[in-house]
Amino acid sequence: MKQYFKIAVVASALMSVVGCQSTNEEATAVEQTSEINTPVVSTFEALQKQYNFDKTVFDSAAEFKIYSEDSYSLMMDEWNEAKEIYLEVEQEPALINEEYSMFSSGSYSAKYIALIKNANLQLDKLKTYKNKADTVLSDAIAQMNYMQSIDVAKYYPQDFSSLYNQYKALFVTVIEEDIAEAQTEQAEFLTKAKVIEIDTSLTIHVKPLEKEFSQLTQKGFKAIAPISYGQTKAELDKTKKAVQANNRDQDLIADVVAKTRFQLDHLKNMAAEVKLLKAVKNGQFEQSVLEFENKLLSISQAINGDDYRDQPLRMQTTEILSAVQQMHAINNTADLEKKIKELNSEIETLNGTIEKQTDARANVQKQVLVLTQQLERNDNLINNLNSVIATYKAKEDAEKATVNKEANEAPSDAEKQTSPALETDHAQEMVKEERTIATTDNTEVVPVESTETKVESAAIETTANETSEQVKTTDTDIEAK
Repeated sequence: MKQYFKIAVVASALMSVVGCQSTNEEATAVEQTSEINTPVVSTFEALQKQYNFDKTVFDSAAEFKIYSEDSYSLMMDEWNEAKEIYLEVEQEPALINEEYSMFSSGSYSAKYIALIKNANLQLDKLKTYKNKADTVLSDAIAQMNYMQSIDVAKYYPQDFSSLYNQYKALFVTVIEEDIAEAQTEQAEFLTKAKVIEIDTSLTIHVKPLEKEFSQLTQKGFKAIAPISYGQTKAELDKTKKAVQANNRDQDLIADVVAKTRFQLDHLKNMAAEVKLLKAVKNGQFEQSVLEFENKLLSISQAINGDDYRDQPLRMQTTEILSAVQQMHAINNTADLEKKIKELNSEIETLNGTIEKQTDARANVQKQVLVLTQQLERNDNLINNLNSVIATYKAKEDAEKATVNKEANEAPSDAEKQTSPALETDHAQEMVKEERTIATTDNTEVVPVESTETKVESAAIETTANETSEQVKTTDTDIEAK
């Protein structure tokens, strides 16, 4: 029997070999080329490192499923097969470089890398689809994310399932490059989704209130307390309309729901009081009135210790209300006084700061005034100095011109003999006049009590002395002539 079994196994193997040989030669060539170009992982440590990286990538790729279920399925099939190969090698690391199958020449590691390569090709396709769909279907994606956040499937499972199928069809249309059709279908999807979204909001926030109100109606609260019942119904209708119109405004929804809840509780309490009054037998209402009066007394005693039971019930409530208002006024006065003290303290601080700033400003203005006066004195001094220098230069030029002219016009011997005394007298008079002018110019400079002005005054005196020496030299030259 075992022998027949072995023969059957061999026959099956031979048939498989024949079947493999009958495959398309071109496909075989492509597979061989792929195996040649696929990098080989020669050690288990390297394969383990690659596997850990791939596991992180593909285990977090579920978000891409919506963009193309076919590409996602192919990717996961390749990854799952690669994972099985790794688990085999992990159990027996020596298999890493062994041939994976008797029908192929690739090793376990080469087969693993080839499968990962195919999975990455599908992942790249999914990323391309995602980039395009995120742009074209941005509104639909945002709508679906919000509906999932409020758990629409929990309240309307069938409607959500139908809507989700319509949502997935949008991505197929985008992949088929029919953008216009995708936008039209998106508008239809958004309209239907908005209706389900509003219904879900009403189910979450308003339906529990309606259910409770319906129970009170069944218990006869409409007949027991008709006024409070009508107020509660009006508040409930208002809440429903507010949620329908602003189903994403959570603050508004919380506010209107709280108001309706308050009215429901008020209706319950009012009905309970009415039932108590109806339970009084033979018109003996004194006990009920006394209980109410005692409640008012406890309130007035807590406020100011007064007893208003010598007045009608309406007056008692009025007096209690006035006492409460006075109490609030006193509390407000204390708060205001504290606030006034704080403000006065701030005002004093600001006034001190202003005074300091004013003093500092006055000091700066004084410094500016002093500097301005110094600048004016310096300007006057410079002008005087320039005037003196110009005068000396003019006189020096005139003297040089006179000397040159006399040198060019040499007088005759007779003139030299007849007029030496006159020339001497004339020269002496010129020297006296020049000394007088120099002295006068010297006295025009007004010394200033500052370091800079003293230096300038010294410069002026030096210039005047130099000019006086030049005059003396000129006088000596004239006498020599």
